[in-house]
Amino acid sequence: LDEIEHLMGIFIYARRLSSSPYAALFSERRWEDGAHLFASAFCTLLGLSASSPLSVTVGAGARALPIVCKVSGLLRDKKVEWSQQNELAVEVPLPDDMRFHSVFACPVSKEQASADNPPMMMPCGHVVCKASLDKLARGVRPGAIASGRFKCPYCPGMSSLSDAKH
Repeated sequence: LDEIEHLMGIFIYARRLSSSPYAALFSERRWEDGAHLFASAFCTLLGLSASSPLSVTVGAGARALPIVCKVSGLLRDKKVEWSQQNELAVEVPLPDDMRFHSVFACPVSKEQASADNPPMMMPCGHVVCKASLDKLARGVRPGAIASGRFKCPYCPGMSSLSDAKH
């Protein structure tokens, strides 16, 4: 209520606002800041980024680069190659403002993940849907052994259902 009373004083200085105690409220910088805050709030409400897609992509890449370099060095030291797909074998933590969609399409079944069929990460870092993981564990693939342990479809890593994380 005090802020409203304070702002009501603007009407007293309506004709000479530039020489009033309220002049700072109408500076060009305040209007730019207000417009930026409004756009950010609106984009957040819609689940969009207030930053340009190029800016977000470069920012995410800059965050991922040290991790990728470290993994690349470790693989080079162990004389291990990236998988045939050249996908990133580690998770890169990104802040919420760099995450835009939670849609995950399983690379094995090509189905979209859901609450009933969530993405699961194997110890090697590769991610598939739970239904695909269940099929792999049951040995549904030709030549697979139904032991509960299975080979990752993208690397030589062995896994089991109990090893996978949400």
